[in-house]
This record gives sequence, structure tokens and C-alpha cells, in this order.
Amino acid sequence: MSRNSATGTPNFEALCSYDRGPVSDDYVLIRDVMVPMRDGVRLATDIYLPAECGKPLPGKFPAILDRTPYDKVPRAPAANDPEFFARRGYAFVFQDSRGHGASEGEFSIYVDEGRDGYDAVEWIAEQDWCNGDVGTSGYSYDAATQHSLAREAPPHLKAMFPAFGTSNYHNDCEGHGGAFRLAHNLNYTLAHAEVDRRARQNPDIAANIAQTRKHLADWLTRPLCEHFRALRAIPHAEEWYRAWVDHPDLDDYWKQNGYYFEGVHQQYPDVPVFHMGGYYDFLTLGTVRNYVGLKAIKDSTQFLLLGPWTHGPVRSRPSWQGAVEFGAGVDWTPIRLAFFDHFLKGIDTGLMAAENSVTVFIGGGGSGRKNPDGRLEHGGYWIEAPAWPLPDAEVASFYLHEGGRLALEPSTARDSKTSYAYDPKNPCPQVGGDYNFAFTQRDRDNMGPQDQVGNLKHPGCTDELPLASRADVLVFETDPLTEDIEVAGPLSVELHASTDAPDTDFTAKLIDQYPPSADYPYGFALILQDSIIRMRYRNGLEKADFVEPGAVVPITIDLWMTGNRFVKGHRIRLDISSSNFPNFDPNPNTGEPIGYHTHTRVALNSVYHDADHPSRLLLSVRKSGP
Repeated sequence: MSRNSATGTPNFEALCSYDRGPVSDDYVLIRDVMVPMRDGVRLATDIYLPAECGKPLPGKFPAILDRTPYDKVPRAPAANDPEFFARRGYAFVFQDSRGHGASEGEFSIYVDEGRDGYDAVEWIAEQDWCNGDVGTSGYSYDAATQHSLAREAPPHLKAMFPAFGTSNYHNDCEGHGGAFRLAHNLNYTLAHAEVDRRARQNPDIAANIAQTRKHLADWLTRPLCEHFRALRAIPHAEEWYRAWVDHPDLDDYWKQNGYYFEGVHQQYPDVPVFHMGGYYDFLTLGTVRNYVGLKAIKDSTQFLLLGPWTHGPVRSRPSWQGAVEFGAGVDWTPIRLAFFDHFLKGIDTGLMAAENSVTVFIGGGGSGRKNPDGRLEHGGYWIEAPAWPLPDAEVASFYLHEGGRLALEPSTARDSKTSYAYDPKNPCPQVGGDYNFAFTQRDRDNMGPQDQVGNLKHPGCTDELPLASRADVLVFETDPLTEDIEVAGPLSVELHASTDAPDTDFTAKLIDQYPPSADYPYGFALILQDSIIRMRYRNGLEKADFVEPGAVVPITIDLWMTGNRFVKGHRIRLDISSSNFPNFDPNPNTGEPIGYHTHTRVALNSVYHDADHPSRLLLSVRKSGP
């Protein structure tokens, strides 16, 4: 297997090209069947059936259900391929969520999906075109609808394929580490408001929402409580956004069905699940925690596929992401067909040919040149393993030292720290990483893997200087590596830190630092992963615990995970700061209730790196290599 390409392992290559061919040349679409829920609300449902000469084939078929708030009609051909599955002997059922599309009722984000999903599964199983076996498919919100109905344990659910999905909405979508995921939450709520029935029927409401989105950059600089009035014409949208702001703790609100799955996996039926995610997706943590949680307690096989991808459509996933060429293009449709053929039709698809159920991408090892499309050729390769975290990976500590060094040996210095002033009125911008500001192809070039240099195309950037040139960004990096180091698995940063403010944030970014070259005279600082912790939540998300100003306290920043080969001559780099704007709301440093601050102040923040305070970066280092 070449390190310079993404030609997968033999089993994975076979899955990516699997297709047993159609069983029929045609399909029929029965549109907008109004399926009753237990409370009498009817949900619009499209049914795709195998057909010949315009008539459904006789017999009963296994069914695949996708439930979505994004309108079942336009998205179907783009990503979900209902016609593809219908021609291969499945009934594909596409349903609009309550209150969206052509469905009746009021849309209240996430909280109705469990009950409605259960009712949809059991209704499908009773139809004369279904053999009683129902699988589920979908990504993003459509992954949450799957987990929501699984919490309700419908008897006829037989298999699930959730891609890019949450396990704990409070900590891997609405926010992370106690910080509020600002740009996503406001933009996403406005997007749902825009397709609400009130907006569709009232041009004035629609125009108001469009105007707000047009001036979104201005709204992002305001306290969160001021956003409520931008949503007032759509009561349910204002209601859930207000609830997100007013529930900063991980309380019972966040543990209701629709938002929370990682702590209730025992409620799921014991069925096979294929979990698919991307390192640059803001739901990566949820994807992996669902896999790990279900694998620990279920007998059915749990599959995990992780690639160097951002959030978004998964059909014909391109080989590049952001500013980087990985050679990791994947179309999820053949993989889904192999999965459902095996578990819903009993066909030997090769899915179980290997004992390994985990397939992950390891970036790195490419030419390092700029390709004709202007992207860094980072390269990479696929590996397979029996579990995640990878059994052959060991945790290695890289310690922070005075002067910005990062080294395997702990510091022996005394009273060593690095301090900086963090001003919430001048926050450090987020460039790439798991930041998904908008959901259009135009913006996709600016997402995910990016050089850590200011770019005026990125919201929050006011110049085009390296982020490392900012006074509020601390850079710690190794010497140029003398040999390759392959990192694959969980990441974290343990800091000893202090602030003179009642509250503040600390952020961390893991970077593969390329050396200068002809194509990149100043090198290329490739972001791999980033994360944040709000100091008041350093001891857990359930309850705020304010730090005493000036006290040196340990904090852990969960950096989620990655797969990357740091090649000889590169540096492993860790950037520490206190803001990632507008991905997260800048902490005003005042200790006021989140979202309701009346003023801001500058915080003097310090990171300690001496013998008594061994701040460190923890990486999962794989010993065996490709």
C-alpha cells in the first residue's frame, strides 16, 4: 500500500466499488403519502418501489427509511439515492419531519423525532410492500433522527447507517467545552426559520429572515440574548435558540431524546450500525462516541469509517477538502448497499470478510507540492483495525517548554510560564478546522484543512497575516522531526493555567507544520484538529465552577481525534489561545451569565510549563505504521 495515495485496503476498496446490479430497470414513486403519527399529525412520505413498465414489482421488500427536515424532494437525488436502492430491491421511504416540507404539525428541532421515527418504522413494517425488516439511513440531522428512533427501540428496526451524527448535541454541536458554537447555531436556526411554514406563507417574515442572514456578521458580534428578536416571527425557532442559551449546563434539557444518545445506548435494539464521520466535522466526537458506546454493550457488529472530511453531503465525497488534496474520495452509496444487502437481504457482500470493522484515513506522506488546483498535496492512506481507539496506538506526551518548545522530555525549569492578553473585542479568528460556517459549495473551499494564515474570505479575519503573529496566540512546536510519527486516535491537551478574570476560555489547535518550500516559501501550517474549554466548565459540563482569579489550575482540552503522519522534516505544533471566532462565542471574561453579558474586559491568561506544572499535548502514536 502506497503512503502517497489513498488506495484503500483490499476489503475497503471492494466495499467502495460494490454493486450487484439492479433487480429492476425502473422504480415507481408514490409521493406525499400522509402517514399518521400517534397524536394524529400526518407526515408527508415519499415511497420508492422497484418496478417494471411503470408498475411496482410483486412481493415484499426490506425498507430503508430516511427522515429529514430538509425537504425530501430536492435532496433525494443529490445524496440519498432512493432510486438506486429501489432498483436493487428495496422500498426506500423518505419522510419530511413534522412541520417541515409537506408534513403537518409544528417543527420543534429534534425533540419529536424519536416518537415520530418509531411510528414511521412500525407503519412501514405493516405495509403490504414491506417484508417487516426496516433499516435507516441519512447524515447530519438525518443521523440524529435515526438515533432518536433507536432510543425508542422499534421492534422492526434491523440496521442503521448514521453518517456525521451527534451523540450529545450540547457538547458536539450546540457547543463544546461549555462554549457556544456561535456561527453554526445562529446560521442554522435562521436556515430552519427560513423554511418554516410561516416564512413560506408570509413574504414579510421571509424578507426579515433573509435580511438578518445578509447581515449575519454584525449579529455575530452581539450578545446572544439579542439574537432572540431576530427569530421572534418564528416562535419555535426563538424558543429552541433561547433554550440553548439559557441551558449552559448539561442538564435534563440536553438529555431529552433528540439531543442525547451517548448515555442511553442500552435503550437501543441490538442491531448492526455503520457509523461514518470526518475528522473536520463538528460532529466527529459524536460519531465516534456512538460507535464506542454501542460496541461496548451490543453483540451486533458496529462499523466505523473516518476520513479527512468536513460536514456535508456524502455522495461522491471529493478527494480534496478545503485547501488540501488527500486523495480520499469516497461515495457512500456502494458502502451502504453492501451494508444493507448483508443485514437486510442476507447477501454475502464481503462486508464481513475481514475481522476489522474500523477503517480510518491517515493523512500525510504526499508530495507537499501545490497541485494544479492550488491545493497542498498532503496525501494519505487507509488502514483497517478491529476497534477504536486503535489497539496498536500508544499515548505519547509532548511537553510544553519555555520559548515555545514542544518536546518528549518534561521541563525541569522553575516558575516558568507564558502569558498573553486576551481581548474579546479582538478575538482570534478560526481558520478551517471543524468550523462549518455555511453549507454551500462556495464556502467549502474555506472549511476544514487550511493553512493557519488570515484570509479575508474567512469570517472573523481582518488581515492576511499568520495567526501565529498574533500576540494572543502561543505557539509550541517540536524540532524538525528526524523520523516519521504516525498519529491515529484520541488527542488531548493538559494545561496548567491561570487567569486574572472571573472566567475565560482556552483553545488548542494541533498543526502539522510544513517546512518552507518552493510552493510554500513560509511553510504550510496545516490544522488537524481544534477545540476549546470554558474555565467555569473545566471540572465538568454539569455545573459551572468558577475559578479563583490568579489561581493556577489544571484544565484538559479534549482535542477529539485525528489520523495523520507527521513526516520527517515537519514539526508537530500546538497553538494555544483563548478564542476561535466566530466558531465559538468570545468569552467576555466577566463571569456574567452566558449570553447576557453587559460588558467585556481584557483577561491576562497564563500557561505554566515547569517541573511543578507539566503542561503537555497527548497524542495517540501508532507503532506499526502502514
